[in-house]
Amino acid sequence: MKKIILTFLIVFTITSCRTQKDVLYLQNIDNIPIELDNFTNPTIQRGDVMTIIVSAYDEALVKPFNLGGGIANTTNKATAELNPNSYLVDGEGNIEFPMLGTINAAGKTRKALSDELQQKISEFIKNPMVNIRIMNFKVTMLGEFNKQGVVNSTSDRINIMEAIANAEGMSYYAIRDSVMLIRTIDGKRHHTFVNLHDANLMNSDYYYLRQNDILYALPTKSRAMEFNTKPITSVLTVLGFLTAIIALFK
Repeated sequence: MKKIILTFLIVFTITSCRTQKDVLYLQNIDNIPIELDNFTNPTIQRGDVMTIIVSAYDEALVKPFNLGGGIANTTNKATAELNPNSYLVDGEGNIEFPMLGTINAAGKTRKALSDELQQKISEFIKNPMVNIRIMNFKVTMLGEFNKQGVVNSTSDRINIMEAIANAEGMSYYAIRDSVMLIRTIDGKRHHTFVNLHDANLMNSDYYYLRQNDILYALPTKSRAMEFNTKPITSVLTVLGFLTAIIALFK
């Protein structure tokens, strides 16, 4: 019995062991030329909540173009949905803008939509300024992260390392060279796998995240074995205890 228990513990320890190479991020960063900034502005999606504030030299003139008097006072999705300045992009990709009517927003960057609104409002007001913020920018973290859940951001410029930091890092059992990233593009979900060991990630289209991205950290085989062998481990623990008790009375 002692030999069986010892053999099981040795096998379990070997299969559970991971090296430093398995857990380090961006291992070849010294050998990879990193672009200064490969960020591209994300596009507005259906279901996004935005605040749009129109301003000008004469605030009285722009008041009809603002919801709720043009006072923005929110920094997260929960309050954005109640904010009188918030616009919800509907299933058709449109928003209803005061004085201008239906405006298509989905698929455009914030700057593109801002320029379009500014041009339309310029027909009524001299030199208007349009400020747009996406208020429900979020990334979902699933699997072997130390803190699973939704990461909310008041900025649309968040990279994958920042998201992982917000999730308090990855667990010891996470597979870091094959993290699944699920992204919605033009209303369709696509997925790919990113390698956190490889610094080339910082030059890829997946380094900066997009709203509604999902990151899923897959578990190692030893993690799956841990769940499968828990009942066996409990039984062997009891048997080992009984063996020790019997040996005392021999």
